[in-house]
Amino acid sequence: MKKSTFKKGVWLLLSVILLVPIMACGGNNSGGSAAPDNGNSGSDDSGGKLDPVTLKIMLFGEKPKDMDKILTKFEEQTEDTLNTKLNIEWNSNNDHKQKLKLRMAAGETVDAAFDAPWGNLYQHVSQGFYQELDKYFNNDEYPGLKQAFSEEFLESNKINGHIYAIPFTQYYDDIRVVMIRKDLREKYGMEPIQSYEELEAYLDKVKETETKMTPLVLTGRRGFQTMFTKDERHDNMVQISGAGVPIKVVLSDDGKKVLNAVVQGDPASMYESFPAPLNDPEYVWYEQMEKFAEWNQKYVQKDALSEQDAKVLFVGGKGAATEGVLSEMASVRERLQSAVPGADVEPFILSDRIRNMEKEAIGVTYKAWNTIVIPTTSKNTERTMKFIDWLFQSQDNHDLFELGIEGEHWVKEGDGKYKMTDKTTNYVFPGYELTWNPLMSRINGDNDEETLKYLEYAAQEDTYYRVPLSGFVFDSEPVKTEIAKISPKNAEYDQITKLGADPDWRAYTEEYYKEIQALGLETLRAEVIKQVQAYLDAGGK
Repeated sequence: MKKSTFKKGVWLLLSVILLVPIMACGGNNSGGSAAPDNGNSGSDDSGGKLDPVTLKIMLFGEKPKDMDKILTKFEEQTEDTLNTKLNIEWNSNNDHKQKLKLRMAAGETVDAAFDAPWGNLYQHVSQGFYQELDKYFNNDEYPGLKQAFSEEFLESNKINGHIYAIPFTQYYDDIRVVMIRKDLREKYGMEPIQSYEELEAYLDKVKETETKMTPLVLTGRRGFQTMFTKDERHDNMVQISGAGVPIKVVLSDDGKKVLNAVVQGDPASMYESFPAPLNDPEYVWYEQMEKFAEWNQKYVQKDALSEQDAKVLFVGGKGAATEGVLSEMASVRERLQSAVPGADVEPFILSDRIRNMEKEAIGVTYKAWNTIVIPTTSKNTERTMKFIDWLFQSQDNHDLFELGIEGEHWVKEGDGKYKMTDKTTNYVFPGYELTWNPLMSRINGDNDEETLKYLEYAAQEDTYYRVPLSGFVFDSEPVKTEIAKISPKNAEYDQITKLGADPDWRAYTEEYYKEIQALGLETLRAEVIKQVQAYLDAGGK
């Protein structure tokens, strides 16, 4: 299929469904310190009950069915102390990023909002939309924040040397997996899957024998995600976030000089100064894309581009495998077994090094991928921070919001674990938006033994290593015009190619490359190289 024909068929669909979760940091002009609360979070002279306040919070995703129950319980527990109500606005995945951008630009009052490095975070910090929050951390007046957020964790998540966003993570990285039907694998007499070759054999067997089942179901906005990613460690190649397009910087062997920065579509000549195998664009980008296109044609559902949640198909028995992360396994298992009696699920760990549970197998920046911010428009900054402090003051407080009501939505299971109940699905809260924390988030005891083993591995410090440029944050302000033009083109290209949805992807890449060249790619590339080199020259690593 030619790109021009293919594009006409999907562009209207993409413009409706596309989520753009794909770094910008500069001086903050208006958010240098937390804004005063104008009396809204004041207390009486005895330091007791605070004045009543309702906080306006912007999150994304589907509102949990029993969310109002949890809010009522929270208000009852804190009526004589915090005296705070929460007005949570739940936006769709597609709408949240744009709504937040528009409200910040318009100066609308918002007390707290989800933002992230893959969203508007760095750009909004550089525009002065978010407040500096340093004074609330490592502060005895906020004991919950002090105990839950270590100085090391906060240091890794600072922007321009300050805390503008409260970081949430369970692990420094969530292990990528393909979830497969364990019962089907055993039915075929196959051993547990340990390689892509064995996974392919399993999918072929499904295609051959399960005529009413799709071998591999994928979500349109995620596609194959990190499947087929190279498992080799290359400390001198780093992908820069926040530039509106995936751009990989390659450093000299001593890590002190930028050799070049490349994007998909660049000619082979731009790779010539790189050490092998990074001097081959096929190795860097295209072998992976070739597999995406091949497997899309062989195994993936035909309408995958419009699919919002492939897990629904998988747990309903319509798919034999799906892409995901390890932390989802227990929930998926429970849903699958409820819908398909006798079914079970197990993970295929994508990385050989992780599957073998090697030390220093996962490269990370130690930055959280999800955060909450306090806009400068808020008149309730201290009250908002008191609420977040309350969340982390005790395990019970934290569990209420992350898991729901104990005994109804969940039950304790051993040290640091929990088990689901028949009411668990009534309260599925997106903890990555407000509550995830390495010290306080419980592990789901309903996981199978293999998954639990890898979750415990993911909790070990020596599983990780720090990648180069971990402290670098790209300031998008000098090239915001170019980014605004290039980002929509890249979002379309990224979704289609990550799903392998255009079999003529090489021609598509050529057309895409010409388009982003005309929209200012070289200006953007030069700015990335300039900023990274300045960071290295200043002693950054």
